[in-house]
Amino acid sequence: MDRYVVFACISFIVFALIPAAAAQPSGAVTGRVTNGETGRPLPSVNVIVESTGDGAQPRGTSTGPQGRFAVDGLAPGRYVVRARFIGFASRSREVEVSAAESVGVRFALAPRTVGLDAVEVTAAPTVSETAEQLRKADIQEANPRDGGELLRTMSGVSAVRRGPVGLDPVVRGLRSRQVGVYVDGMRTFPAGPARMDSPLSHTGPSTMQSIEVAKGPYALTWGGGQLSAIRVETNDLFNVARGERLSGQLQTGYDSNFGSYDVTGTVSGRSDAFAYRVDGAYRTGNDYETGDGTSVPADFLNRELRAKVGYKLGDNQRLTAGGGYQRQDDVDYPGRLLNAQFFKTGRARLGYEYASGTGLVRSVEAKAYGYQTLHTMNNEGKVTYASENFPGPPLRVAVNADITTLGGRVVTQLAPSQDLRLKVGADGYRAHRDAERPFQVVKNGDPTTPGFYESKQIWPGVVTADAGVFAQATRLLGPVEATGTVRADMVWAGADEEQVTDVYLDIAKPGNGALDADALDRREFNVSGALMLTAPLSEAWTLSAGGGTAVRSASALERYADRFPSNKAQTSAEFIGNPRLDPERSWQADLELEARYDRVSFTAGGFARRISNYITLQDAPDVEPMLPLPIFAEGPFRYANGTATFYGGEMSASVAVLRSLTASVSGSYLWGKNLETDQPALGVAPLSGDIGVRYEPPQGRFYIEGTLGGVTEQDRVASILGETPTEGYVTLDLRGGLAVGRGISVEGGVTNLTDADYVNHLNAKNPYSGTPIPETGRIFFAGVNYAF
Repeated sequence: MDRYVVFACISFIVFALIPAAAAQPSGAVTGRVTNGETGRPLPSVNVIVESTGDGAQPRGTSTGPQGRFAVDGLAPGRYVVRARFIGFASRSREVEVSAAESVGVRFALAPRTVGLDAVEVTAAPTVSETAEQLRKADIQEANPRDGGELLRTMSGVSAVRRGPVGLDPVVRGLRSRQVGVYVDGMRTFPAGPARMDSPLSHTGPSTMQSIEVAKGPYALTWGGGQLSAIRVETNDLFNVARGERLSGQLQTGYDSNFGSYDVTGTVSGRSDAFAYRVDGAYRTGNDYETGDGTSVPADFLNRELRAKVGYKLGDNQRLTAGGGYQRQDDVDYPGRLLNAQFFKTGRARLGYEYASGTGLVRSVEAKAYGYQTLHTMNNEGKVTYASENFPGPPLRVAVNADITTLGGRVVTQLAPSQDLRLKVGADGYRAHRDAERPFQVVKNGDPTTPGFYESKQIWPGVVTADAGVFAQATRLLGPVEATGTVRADMVWAGADEEQVTDVYLDIAKPGNGALDADALDRREFNVSGALMLTAPLSEAWTLSAGGGTAVRSASALERYADRFPSNKAQTSAEFIGNPRLDPERSWQADLELEARYDRVSFTAGGFARRISNYITLQDAPDVEPMLPLPIFAEGPFRYANGTATFYGGEMSASVAVLRSLTASVSGSYLWGKNLETDQPALGVAPLSGDIGVRYEPPQGRFYIEGTLGGVTEQDRVASILGETPTEGYVTLDLRGGLAVGRGISVEGGVTNLTDADYVNHLNAKNPYSGTPIPETGRIFFAGVNYAF
């Protein structure tokens, strides 16, 4: 099947390279729309180009994620270009279009205030990667303790809670390694085998500039080996006025119930050629109470320090370097057998950027990076640590794990013609993982008395690597913008055979029962591709249709885990890896309809997905348990390939009821089935929706916002994998902010105002009680920010 994917994607790109025929030379209008106050790009802005003379029909488009737009095929003459976006004052500009030339229009939209527009000649590239994005203001107002909490504010996106922090992303039913995570372009993996530290947990919310989620196979230029992806950019190094040598901000906040507080700060500066930025954060928290008063273990301590420097080699080139260190201590995980004693993460990266804005080569970006995470867990504080509440002798169990990752990326953007943009590049990474599980049986209740002790590998020196190349073409075909992408990856996976157990080797043997030298090694060549079409139906309405296929290789846990709990089940049992697993291949189709008026915006989209070689679980009655504990009554299990199907969609609408009052509504639905087990797929979220009202005067000195959220009961569960039904619930959140003056602002509010007692369906189970981890009851929060 792969050869057809390659043929289709290459055919599209070859077709895109063929110049469009025209009866006479035509012109184009290109440009960019930004927020006049922050300078950040505005996506999904409605842009209309209308002739002033010949009565031709208006042409329309919308801006991409970077705020860019293009309308080509215009006859020479005068045109009026209008940009309209809900919550912002509309802007227009009259321009003169000449034959075979591109006129650039740059709009800086202000929130219903008077702004200035600028005109310049340019040929800026368009971007058509379908994604949803949270920006700096959204992140700051959300008052998150963890990046995973931010994802829960997005339609069709959520996260698995196993403890107070480290919430693990879930995108339209895709989870764990199916979702690739990138931080400043670095492919990021957790160190813990049980994903206690999700890929987002080592990047504090205060350092995040934006979060972008691609809900399908449309992030092929970000990296390979994923069915969906999340991209995080940390605070911009050059987002400081030239000549401002010292600026920054300090922020502190407190959350009741959690009893948590945080202190964050940043210092930055910029001269003509040099820029620097330093970010720091300190966060701590304690146990929380649910709506019915139950206490849930939730201690954590987090410290983080990051630094960036940049140097401009000229008007179009610059070098950047960055690094950071984060440490988390004593993190409670009620949804896991063990608690985290510590995480230690260090990372560094170097980058080169070239951007001309004109000519054939518009930009070049190169990056190299490396990071290491060390992780130790133990059962101190769990019922297995003492014999009072555990039917058996006390145990001393620990897991020591680490991951070291090296990677790089290079990408070039080209503009062969006015209506064609190309992106070509390559990227890759190499990750080395190791994890062992020492355990001791305590005799006579005295841990100082020598008892049975053994240490076994979970990950036996596992190495995974991926090297990929990609090409993307974006072309305007009349009013339709088409983007086609193709990607090819070479994947390597292997483990140290001398460290694995005999039990694991038995299952790793090929069909003839003989163990050859390459039994644990795997080589794959995977091809992915996607196509997206976007067309304006009218001045306000836009229709997008897309489809594609992406491939994900099995993770280290799925290939090489030696009787360790799985992320693909909510049952406490042991699972053994399968080195011969075939890679998952996702086939997905999307349809989205969008409308933008002066006071109203509306978006509705749906998708259908089929995953062949879906990695699921099977009974393994022939496998001997490693830890014969009473809580491991089920299993062991082994990983196996199967098939799964999903479909669903999201919608959102926003209405500017008054000049300062905006109402919004959103909702999402997901259906999924694991054909191997003939049950619903694991982690299918129930129907959910939100209604919000926000009051914010045009001056922006303060805002007040209320959100009513509702989730229906979920009885479509994977009972074979330990899922249990959850009840529906309704929550009410209130928040507000005020700019006091002289750089000081305050924020505060209350989440779960009604103190509802509820469980997010995705949450992990307490392995000892068998009940899912509940969410927090009522939380009052307040914070103060000082910018200088």
